[in-house]
Amino acid sequence: MKTSAVLLALFFSVSNFAIGQVYDVVSPFGEYQESWALVELDGYLGFIDQTGEEIVKPKYDRIGEFGEYQSDWALIEIDGLLGFIDKTGVEVVKPRYDKIDEFGEYQPEWALVEIDGLVGFLHAQGTEIVKPQFDKISRFGEYQSEWALVELDGLVGFLTARGEEIVTPMYDQVFEFGEFQENWARVKIDGLLGFIDSEGNQVVKPK
Repeated sequence: MKTSAVLLALFFSVSNFAIGQVYDVVSPFGEYQESWALVELDGYLGFIDQTGEEIVKPKYDRIGEFGEYQSDWALIEIDGLLGFIDKTGVEVVKPRYDKIDEFGEYQPEWALVEIDGLVGFLHAQGTEIVKPQFDKISRFGEYQSEWALVELDGLVGFLTARGEEIVTPMYDQVFEFGEFQENWARVKIDGLLGFIDSEGNQVVKPK
């Protein structure tokens, strides 16, 4: 057992020397991917393959397990900011988010993301569907099947399932659709009441 450990350590030393790099820690291969080993250098994490080639340069404070968020993605962190790498080592989402929720909680391929207290949505393909710009986003379908209530600076509006702002946050309160007329909802601004329709148009100005 001791001989195997010595040979393994020697292998790592030779491999590191061969690529001109010596790591502080080399974890066992296969913990993250079959042919990858997590490496640490000066407190930063990355990956090498079984030939000793550096697949991911050690530059991350933390690397999560592949599959926690997406089957081929691993969460990465730098200076408290979050992003993702894929199974080829490519940074598919640059670390820029303070928080990333699970995919599918709001829409099948969307994850709620947060920057500086503002929230938006990230798509499973790595694109930002909705820029973090709202204080709060409610679940889709509470008012309209394809709409989600959004809030900014205490004012509310609506976002569509395509990520479009169909009603700009400008109302103090939005009531349920259909209470007074089908496809209409009462809205309130500074104590004044009006109506919007199911296409987001203000059909009766608050007065």
